[in-house]
Amino acid sequence: MGKINVLSFEVANLIAAGEVVDRPASVIKELVENSIDAGADRITVEIQRGGVLFMRVSDNGSGIEPEDLPIAVRRHATSKIKDANDLEAIMTLGFRGEALAAICSVADVRIISKTRGRELGAFIEIHSGRASAVSERGASEGTTIIVENLFANVPARLKFLKRDITEGMAVCSVLEKIALSHPEIAFKLISDGSVKLDTSGDGNRRSAIRCVYGKDIAKNMIEIDGERDGVKVSGFITAPASPRANRNYQNFFINGRYIKTKTGMAAIEQAYTSYIPPEKFPGCVIYIDIAPNAVDVNVHPGKLEVKFSNERPVFDAIYHSVRTALAENTERPEINDLEGRKTSFTSTNAWKPSANLAFAPVNDRALEPRSPYTQIHISESQHTETAPQPATPPAQAPAPKPFNEPCFRSMPNYKAIEEVSSVEPIKTEEVIHEVPRIEEPTDPIPIVQTPAVSHGAFYRLIGEVFNSYIIVETDKNMLMIDKHAAHERLIFESLKRALKTQNRDTQLMAVPLEVMLMSDEIAALEEYRTHIEGVGFGFNTARNTVYITEIPSSVTVNTATSMFEAFADSIKKGSGVELTADLIFEKALYQASCKAAIKAGRVYPEGYAEWLVRELKANPEVICCPHGRPIAIEITKNTIDHLFKRI
Repeated sequence: MGKINVLSFEVANLIAAGEVVDRPASVIKELVENSIDAGADRITVEIQRGGVLFMRVSDNGSGIEPEDLPIAVRRHATSKIKDANDLEAIMTLGFRGEALAAICSVADVRIISKTRGRELGAFIEIHSGRASAVSERGASEGTTIIVENLFANVPARLKFLKRDITEGMAVCSVLEKIALSHPEIAFKLISDGSVKLDTSGDGNRRSAIRCVYGKDIAKNMIEIDGERDGVKVSGFITAPASPRANRNYQNFFINGRYIKTKTGMAAIEQAYTSYIPPEKFPGCVIYIDIAPNAVDVNVHPGKLEVKFSNERPVFDAIYHSVRTALAENTERPEINDLEGRKTSFTSTNAWKPSANLAFAPVNDRALEPRSPYTQIHISESQHTETAPQPATPPAQAPAPKPFNEPCFRSMPNYKAIEEVSSVEPIKTEEVIHEVPRIEEPTDPIPIVQTPAVSHGAFYRLIGEVFNSYIIVETDKNMLMIDKHAAHERLIFESLKRALKTQNRDTQLMAVPLEVMLMSDEIAALEEYRTHIEGVGFGFNTARNTVYITEIPSSVTVNTATSMFEAFADSIKKGSGVELTADLIFEKALYQASCKAAIKAGRVYPEGYAEWLVRELKANPEVICCPHGRPIAIEITKNTIDHLFKRI
């Protein structure tokens, strides 16, 4: 007996539905795209409980003829194409004829449609893929489709849906992309009775960007317009002064269709080279117009990816359009004197950088105003000015330095530290001298309370090299500590400990910190609200904005916003069903801790290195950063002696 079965119509429809419909957002996408193809210039979307319970899409398009309604809900029924040749010149958003049939197979659907010139509209109802007879119904011109009880007949798929607020944000994200692609259409989204999106439909692209991202982002975007090798590129890009933490603000549209394109991302990011830091990303809303036969839109189930017959013209068009716009619209503010006149730098005495400074680490405080005098060791000032000689010889010569004191006393960052011990540290007489000191940054390294060290091991903080690595001398070894990796791990352990014990050591914000995020990023934060609040953050959300009201004491105000961006980005990327919520959030903590940690190559206030070493000494279990890199490398005295051929 044969083993191959021909599936029934109902089962085949359920399988096909899985390729098109996986959540309410995909239903809305397909229905709204059909409305756009029908010529509508006003589309309203209403959802309840994130779309799981109820969805309604209404438009003022051309409508569906009564005799076409029963055919429209069947698989592979479409008015967009007729034969294979039409696939080479697709200009509509839909063309496969699968979406409506897929939706009808997994939900209860009602369709009311009226074409222009008819007195009454037509009505049809579908339950689990079975359609009723068509009847007449009073209606306005256009089409209204109501979808209820999504996946009610497929409970296995229903359990994979996320919380209602998350699904609602996903619907909003989809509609935002469509609104950006068609600014000539007025879109409105109503979620549980609240208006979440409302565009004017005036055809102004900047107006659509303002409705989606807010006025602050829209007003600072730079317009681009160019054409190269038959590829026309237009739209807007973010100013170099406003880079983003991830690629979520990059939007590309091919012939009115939102797509994800690695070619476009590579082109714009290369165009921004030298304009923004390498760890930041540009944002954009770029419209690409290209001949339909030069792009294949039928390579992805959700039509989010396309295939170009030749990627080079597309890359070149985007790159040169963006680069030209940056060159023409990016300039440094003028330097004026107190009377408003341009300052001349023709003096021969003006400071000029020397060649050897090209290899010096950047000192973030080097150009800050100098504050009143402070006391430092005479050896620290010997390169700036001559120390004054005492008027009379000292009564007695200084005591000779102990034999075990190394010659590193003259190093500016030298600090001798001795933990709890019965031996008092040796004190030597020091001649001090007043010189101007550089003002410290206003946002100091947080000093957190740590467990007391019970043992009395002696170590010596020698200094720091390359503004990145702290050198510590122990009994017979030398440690090189990666300051960024060490601080990153300490923050991670502090936040993780707070989450586990629910012992939240926090500080309230007098004025909430604002973070601009995408709708799906805010949905990710809402989904993990319990975890985020567990580590010490407090926050409220609005459309495209998060207001941080409370932060952990181990986190600085300046890094809190970047940590929230890291939370949203990491949670979105790790939302696969193969990981538990705790593991996903732990990965988010990795990235957030990295954002909050002190950075290699930067200069920090005096004393931070000593604090960092003490913290590591009090936490011996900290041996590597959250990403697995070592925190410290040990070099023994024997190894150094061997290098110098002493042994």
